[in-house]
Formats: sequence, structure tokens, C-alpha cells
Amino acid sequence: MTSRLGASVASALGAPGPRDATGSRTVGDVPTTTALLVANLPVAACVASSHLARNPWQAVWVGARVLPAGAQRELSRRSRGPLSVIAAAASGQRELARRRLADELRGAGPRRAQHLLAAAAATGQLAGIDGATGGFTQATTGSSAAYLAHAAGDVTGAQRALDGLRNPAARAHRRWLAGERSVLTGAALDGLPTTTDGPHRAPATATRTSVVHVVTNSLPEVQAGYTVRTQGLVAAQRAAGIDAHVCTPPGFPVAQGHLGAAPFTTLAGVPYHRDLAAGRRLDLPDRHLEAYAVTVAALARAVGADVVHAHSKHVNAQAALLAGRRLGVPVVYEARGFLEDTWRTRGGDADSDFYRWTRRTETRCLSLADAVVTLSQSMREDVVARGVDPTRVHVVGNCVPDALLADVVDGGPVREALDIRPTDVVIGTVSTLNAYEGIDVLLDAGGLLDDARLVVLVVGDGPAHERLTRRAAELRRSGTRTRFVLTGRVPHSRTHEHHAAIDVFCVPRRATPVTTLVPPLKPVEAMALGRPVVVTDLPPLRELVGPDRGLVVEGADPQLLAQALGELVADPDRRHRLGASGRDHVAKERTWSVAAAAYGQVYEQVEAVAP
Repeated sequence: MTSRLGASVASALGAPGPRDATGSRTVGDVPTTTALLVANLPVAACVASSHLARNPWQAVWVGARVLPAGAQRELSRRSRGPLSVIAAAASGQRELARRRLADELRGAGPRRAQHLLAAAAATGQLAGIDGATGGFTQATTGSSAAYLAHAAGDVTGAQRALDGLRNPAARAHRRWLAGERSVLTGAALDGLPTTTDGPHRAPATATRTSVVHVVTNSLPEVQAGYTVRTQGLVAAQRAAGIDAHVCTPPGFPVAQGHLGAAPFTTLAGVPYHRDLAAGRRLDLPDRHLEAYAVTVAALARAVGADVVHAHSKHVNAQAALLAGRRLGVPVVYEARGFLEDTWRTRGGDADSDFYRWTRRTETRCLSLADAVVTLSQSMREDVVARGVDPTRVHVVGNCVPDALLADVVDGGPVREALDIRPTDVVIGTVSTLNAYEGIDVLLDAGGLLDDARLVVLVVGDGPAHERLTRRAAELRRSGTRTRFVLTGRVPHSRTHEHHAAIDVFCVPRRATPVTTLVPPLKPVEAMALGRPVVVTDLPPLRELVGPDRGLVVEGADPQLLAQALGELVADPDRRHRLGASGRDHVAKERTWSVAAAAYGQVYEQVEAVAP
């Protein structure tokens, strides 16, 4: 039934079909990957055109990111100039990319410097190196100045830098920036009725039975907490009898380099619909948004959706709101994070166009939605403070699959592979290694404990990996007896085994605009496996841990963290009690089956909208 529905939806979206269970098109019994590559060429060309219009180095950056890891490392080793900056960043060596940029800028002429800065702008490497750029940034003019202004969130400045330029590249960039401005300011939402002053609404009287989820990206191509949440939620809804489907933006995942992707695929029973139809106008942001709204409406109509459920960011919400109002279907917007605060945490300016416009448009989407879902009470308070009716704002926190509580997850093989003895006590984390995660605080705390039976285990990769590896080496040379193991990236399918190898799970996050509002998923998984959790005193973490499931440390301070960890290292009985309490909490309140029921209640409260 699902495959037939997928074929009919693909037909409605103008996409080729049919396809097998893996999503590949078939001729007879033979998947035709070549046919998919050919069918996706128009979309790939349109996406490439968009990147070239935005910043030619953006196209190079995207191309480098989709290379195999070995090819990325080799390109990073052999390349020079702007390409060397891009290659290092694409291979995950962001600190190396910043050092190369600073080195290359020394002695560079104006033209070469402009290319270097434009390449850095495409990869997001400008933050934190202002001193290294000397006077080059101020001296940059024309298209290069526009690239730098846009990277800094100054869309108006980027448009101003192109004034008077008449060459084709400048004209294309000017059109692209106009489309970007339209999307960021939510121009497409102008005139949409709000939930209180819109057309006649009939109270919902029947149980909602079909829903379309509108998301930025998805499994299996993107492995992240965002995509894992989508998979868990939709799988639980389908198990509960809700006909739930997932819709991604037009062009995904071809736009991310997966050129052989099929327009429909299922993963563990969850149907993912991708609009890869030839001729979609993906070259300009505003055209892409309109195509997105058409895609969402077509899928919602094809599956008979009772609700359109958009998830962060605001582009998804805009597409869902446009589609929902056209169809007369209520829209739920789930704020999983706040894009503008994430950008600000990474060095963005709160006074920039990007920050101000994004925050205002996110708020408009929250206000226009028939119901809002957030991940924590602190996020809910932020949404309500923006003027959204508190009766329409609900909290459904991060959850885990019910099977994780039933399965026996053995961390023994991981410990053995990492040469961790059965008698060792492992404190650690599983995380994307961003600076705000505070993993350096965990390393320093482990060094202070100076215990031969203690292992600090850090599982994951990210921008801070290189710096953390150096810090661990420094601590070893200092003479501490604590061992440090940094695994790098591990397959998503094995993360739970690594969780199980840890005796005390740590979340030493620093206070930033993001971390004070948005909770992570990984500590919930650790609690499901019966591990006590030690966190810094941030509202969403304090809300998660509670007084009986772990310890809360005041601030990201190595001394305070070492003291808390030392108490648990010395007391295995207490570790067991806290872990058992956390597991009970997850079983009662933090499984996807519990969440599916909560979403069902939200859906039944929203009102139908007459088109």
C-alpha cells in the first residue's frame, strides 16, 4: 500500500516512478541508478546555478563536502590558496582552515585576498579571525564585498556593494539576494490570516488520522538529532494508527550531493517524499519557497492530510502555512530550535539583517500557526514572551524509541575495543563537538581527578575535535593518571553501544543563546540506558535531569565538574540509583509512544480552516 501511495504522490509531484523498497527506480526487477542520475540532472543544475549566483566559491564548497572522506583529506593535503581553505573545512578540519586562511592572507595581494575571503565566507570560516584579515575586509569591493557582507548577515550591505555593477555575475547575485531578502522577511506570509482573525473555522470534532511533516532534511542521508527525532516521532505515530508522511524541500537530497536519490523512500516503515521533479525553480530563494509550498500542498492533498506539521526552521513553516491556508488544513509548527540564536552563538551579530529578520519571521510563523510545539519549558517561555497565545503552545520533549528500554545494549565490546578495563570508571559524552558543548571542561575535570582507574571517553566529531585532541595530549603530558579516549565519528547505528560503555554521562554545556533554551537528545538516550547524567546548570538541562536523576553543576567550571564527578566515581551505589531513576523517568514520559499520544491531543485541539 505504501509503495502504491508513494507512486501516486510522486506522480502528483511530477516525479518519476516506480521504485523499490530502497527508493531506487526499477525497470522490471533491476534498479536503474543511472536513470535516477539522469532524471536528477535538472535539479542538480538548478542548485548549482543557485550556489554560483550566491558565491562561486559556495559551489566549490558544496562539491568538496560531498567527496568521500579520503578524497577530502587528499584534496586538503595537496591544494593551495582558496581551495586549501575550502578543502580543510570540508574534511572537518575547521581550525586548520582558519590557520590556512590567516597564513595565506599574509603577503597576499588585493585580488588574491578577495578570493581567499570569499572562499572563507562560503565555508563560514570568518568568525574569530578578524585580526588575521588585516585591512583586507575593509578594502574589499564589488562582488567580493557582497559575499563578505552576506556571510556577516548584512543582506542590505551585500545589495549595496553590488550597486552600479552590470556584469552577469553581479546581476545574478543581485537577483539571488532579492530572493533571500524576501524569504528572510517572510514576504510570502503577507496577508495570511492569523489564527484569530482568519476565515470561518469549524472546531475539530474528529480524530486526526493523517499528517504531513515538513522538515529541512532527513534520514538516511543526514544523521543528526533533528533527523533522528523525525524518524522516531513519525514511526511512533504510524504505529499508533496515524497515517504520517515526511516531506522534504524540493531538491533534497540532490542539493546535498546525493545525485542518485529517488523521489520516494521508506525507512523502518516511515515514508519520505522528495520533490525531485525536473524544472523546479530552485535557483532563487523566493522561487524555491513557492515551489516548496506547492510540493507540501500536493502531498497533503494526495494523502488526505488532516494536519500539516512543520518543524524548524521558518522556511518549512512558511511553506506549510502557505499550503495549509490554500487547502483549509490546520498547521502545527514545532520550534525545535531558534535559527537566529544558533547563528549568533557561532559568532553572528544580533544587530544584523539576518538575525533581526529571521527572529521576526520565526515569530510570525509561531503566531500564524494553529498550534505550536517546543522541546522544553524554557523554549515555551521564549515563544510565549514573543506574544504567542500560551494556550496554543505545547511541550513535547526529546524522546527515545520504546525499544531502547526493552533491548539489552552491551557496552562491553566497545570498552574492550578501546582497551578500557572492566574495573575502570568511564565518564564521558556522545556529542557533536562544538565549542559550546564544553567538552574541554570535561577533559580538564578528568585531568584534575587524576585517577588511574578513570577514563574520559568522548564520542563524536565536529569543529572542535582538533582542539580537543590537542588538549587531551597536553593533559597526558602534564602527568595526570586519568586516561583520555576520543573516538572521532562513529556510525549512528553504534552510538547506543558507546552510550552503554559510559558509566557517568556528562553534558558540560556553556551558557549561550542556544544552550539556555534548547535541550540535547543524547542525555535522554543515556538515561534510557540507566546512566546517571551530570549537567551544567542551564534551564533545559535542569528540567531534564531533575533532583533524582543526576547532578547539576553550577557553570561550566572544571573544578566544580570534577567535584561532582568525583562523588559519583567513588560511589557506585549512588550511580546505580540515579541511573535507575532516570530510566524510570524516560519509560514514563520520554518515549516516542508517549509523545505520539501527546501529539494526537495537540492535533485534536486545532481547528479546521475554511480555504
